[in-house]
Amino acid sequence: MLRDYILFDLDGTLLDSLPLIEKSFRHAFKQFQIPWNNGAVMKTVGLPLRDACRQFAGERWQEFFDCYIQYQLTIHDKFIRVFPGALETLDQIKPLVKGMGVVTSKRRVMARRGISVTGLDRYLDHLVTLEDVEKPKPHAEPVLRGLQKFGANPGQAVYVGDSYFDIESGRNAGVLTVGVTWGMATRDELEDAGPDFLVNTWSEMVEVLTVNRRRLF
Repeated sequence: MLRDYILFDLDGTLLDSLPLIEKSFRHAFKQFQIPWNNGAVMKTVGLPLRDACRQFAGERWQEFFDCYIQYQLTIHDKFIRVFPGALETLDQIKPLVKGMGVVTSKRRVMARRGISVTGLDRYLDHLVTLEDVEKPKPHAEPVLRGLQKFGANPGQAVYVGDSYFDIESGRNAGVLTVGVTWGMATRDELEDAGPDFLVNTWSEMVEVLTVNRRRLF
């Protein structure tokens, strides 16, 4: 195995939650009569929701936040799903590592709900959410908190994510990073973020996390 512990981002990496996020944002934008800008809005995925709400609603960010959350709760279970191949890949690599966990900027209640509804919970040992840190991604703290839960050091872990915020957080924490291209960011954007590895499919992920051990160690 490439590392003893694998930490994953959640939205856009394991969970195909982007349709849910977009639908929730569109509802809030409509309620607040804010012009919709797809590029600007969806590029905030990976930041804490409260920070995105501040960008879009200014002083009314708390009302916007509450509107978003209340609506999302009504549609969450219908729209949330794992990316095709995710569960099969986790099933394949779980016996090869000492532990797997999630490091996300999502609130704990929604992260746990998504993980439970989709069956991810049977593969994951630990969860780091927005409430667990003072400085969210791209700061190193979230990834370092994940390492603490395992009692691991940066040299033992890899962080997998789909955005600049993920790659930067992992780099700042001193772990190896893997960027996945099926989430929010384009391949070019991920290349600019400078991950140690960049993959297009889950099968490529497995190859990175197994074959490359011979090259790196």
